[in-house]
Amino acid sequence: MFKMKNSIRENNSLLVLSEIINRPEVSRAMISELTGLNKATVSEIVRRLIEDNYVIEIGPGKSTSAGGRRPIQLTVNKKAGVSISFDVRYDRISYLATYLDGEKLEYTVEEKEMNKDNIVETITDIVNTAKGEIGDIPFGIIGVTVSIHGIVHDNKIEFTPYFNLNEIDLGSKLEEALDLPIHLENEANLSALAESAFDNEHQNIISFSAHTGIGAGIILDGKLYRGHKGRSGEVGHTVLYPNGKACPCGNQGCLEQYCSTKAIVKRYQDLRGNSSLTFDDLIESYHQKESSTLNLILQFAKDFGIGLMNVIGNYDPEVVYINSELLEEIPELISLLNHYLSMTIYKHVVIKQSLLGKRASLYGATVLNLQEFLHVDNVEFSLNMEKVLEG
Repeated sequence: MFKMKNSIRENNSLLVLSEIINRPEVSRAMISELTGLNKATVSEIVRRLIEDNYVIEIGPGKSTSAGGRRPIQLTVNKKAGVSISFDVRYDRISYLATYLDGEKLEYTVEEKEMNKDNIVETITDIVNTAKGEIGDIPFGIIGVTVSIHGIVHDNKIEFTPYFNLNEIDLGSKLEEALDLPIHLENEANLSALAESAFDNEHQNIISFSAHTGIGAGIILDGKLYRGHKGRSGEVGHTVLYPNGKACPCGNQGCLEQYCSTKAIVKRYQDLRGNSSLTFDDLIESYHQKESSTLNLILQFAKDFGIGLMNVIGNYDPEVVYINSELLEEIPELISLLNHYLSMTIYKHVVIKQSLLGKRASLYGATVLNLQEFLHVDNVEFSLNMEKVLEG
């Protein structure tokens, strides 16, 4: 398994490396100014980082107002390593490979029933194929992070409501099969890491994910907040309707049973008396302005807004990013949710549709791989969003 090189173990080296990886380019003089380290110390640290393949020089930058030689610019050696990310749902597996700056190498989505019996083999096959394709690079694969739609604590899956991954020690099995650093994390938490990496304006962020389940990833003062046992953002299992629908978590009337994608499709099927109707049928019916469907979506928005206000009230964020297939198809619901908030004490909070969408947890997994590999707290991406979303 990969061992961290000595050049980035010490705190000063981590300070310097953080400034380099979070900017498209930066000079030694600028690093000295940003970190407070003297120029000789910065130059020595940069020399070691270049020697160990973490950093490269990319030529002279612009002249300063004082004139003189143009400073040599530095950037992370993005092609020295590859990050691998997976997002696992009960009915599909998504895969993303990136360079160290987050630039996409490959992105795929496979519709496939996932369970404890096939997940290790499925992930192992994809990673082994990637190993052969990336060739001989200094760091190889820096880590594999798997996004889990359930509760994760200390790299172990504790609860997955709609499939049985909690019945195996997935992390240990993958480490044994791949001999690589393996990280397991909750999907909403990873989505929050991704939103934070692309948002350099806010330090207090919530990523509100509504897919097969509902969860909130929480960034407080620039750091991911997991809580005592990894349950901090389990807003989907807060009770919306006492004595309501039964939930796999053991409660009744959970938000997830009314506002997840799976739940809203089921309500639409019940409304029409046809269990074969799909998510696409629901969206088409909405756009055709069928009154019963419009009422269903309006009720969804009210219920969703209650869940949203509960989590906002608990954590007081600056901005909330909504990640939901339903809101992607009906973006006007964002305006409706902002309208609901405008009439409350939470009117200062901005609600936005996540631009990352279904890729959010995958890019968050990239962030986690980089944090663990480089031993840094924060990762910022300066990628072009159009390139992130293409393909």
